[in-house]
Amino acid sequence: MNEYEQRQEAINRYLLGEKISKIAHFFDKSRKWVHHWINRFKQKKDDPGWYKDESKAPKNIAVKTEAETEQQILIIRKELMNEKMAQIGAISIQYECERRGIKPIPDVWTINRLIAKHGLNKQISVHKIPKDYPELFCHIHQMDLVGPRYIKGDGKFYSVNVIDTTTHSCYVKAVRTKSSESIVAAIAAFWKTHGMPDALQMDNELAFRGSNRYPRSFGKVVRFALSQGVPIVFIPVAEPWRNGIIEKFNHTYQQRFLKAYTFENLEKLSEQEQAFINFHNSKHRYSSQGHQTPDEVKALQLRPILYKGIIHLPSLKKDNKIPLNQGCIYFIRFIRSDLKLYLPNEVFIVKATLKYSYVVAEINIHNHSLIIRQNYEIIEVFPYDISAINW
Repeated sequence: MNEYEQRQEAINRYLLGEKISKIAHFFDKSRKWVHHWINRFKQKKDDPGWYKDESKAPKNIAVKTEAETEQQILIIRKELMNEKMAQIGAISIQYECERRGIKPIPDVWTINRLIAKHGLNKQISVHKIPKDYPELFCHIHQMDLVGPRYIKGDGKFYSVNVIDTTTHSCYVKAVRTKSSESIVAAIAAFWKTHGMPDALQMDNELAFRGSNRYPRSFGKVVRFALSQGVPIVFIPVAEPWRNGIIEKFNHTYQQRFLKAYTFENLEKLSEQEQAFINFHNSKHRYSSQGHQTPDEVKALQLRPILYKGIIHLPSLKKDNKIPLNQGCIYFIRFIRSDLKLYLPNEVFIVKATLKYSYVVAEINIHNHSLIIRQNYEIIEVFPYDISAINW
């Protein structure tokens, strides 16, 4: 199958509903390659030769950007940098040029070139993701706990940050401590307005998973999500880039909110959170979703399933517990040469065929089992009894 045939077959698979990751794996290509040809197909689906290479010859004679337009671009860039919470990339500058009626509207490449020319560009580190890293769900909410951060004269605080990876809609909630009750209340508030995902993904923070003393008990965060039918996914230990969308958002939160303002106390900070959330969801544009804002993408989505309960659940009180009766908890882990699968305070020895690869360890609450999968295939099953846990 030549390159042209691969491109056509990739689109056929996409139109049949096959996942981007599976298409990329089949052709041994990157996800970026698949997205490129999907975009080309959408733009030129009426052209029978859409899959062919386009001429790289310049369509216009290269000329220098007029000095006036260049100056306007630099002014807009500096204004955006000084505007608290604003995005400062080439796409945002291009939209601002259009809003101000600057003609002709400079393309993204030109804007980036001018930004670099004047030393206003930034370097962004990129982590290479192995091809065998599993993708379990389509619609995921990523969550992280930022902190501790400090307010002069008021003490430390944390922020529970959640983002919808489909729309990039965000939610932030400053809390005084890393209590599970505060984290659950933040999740419930986000789900009440933005709907519930296919899964909730997070790192291995103790406040998320539960107790070191009772490793199979699982805490209120896990129990609350499972009680609403939402599975939990824990990313590999010490691999924060697996939660890349929330990690990038955390940087925006730090630079465009925490560093952009001075807060007298936690109460004053909390009063400003909704303004930051609204600004992000209505103004920030993401190239991964066609340069649309989270609100614009959300408006095109089907009506989500909203959380209907009370945000501050009575069952979150210390004398009441959320039962652990059903659902699945997923741990993504990399198996090294010792063949050890590390779960919270527990170790399982797996088959040698899994050495130097990622696996999915699924804890099935109902069946009291630990299922080891690779590439969606069950490799091993271990008993995982939680009946001894009294709550």
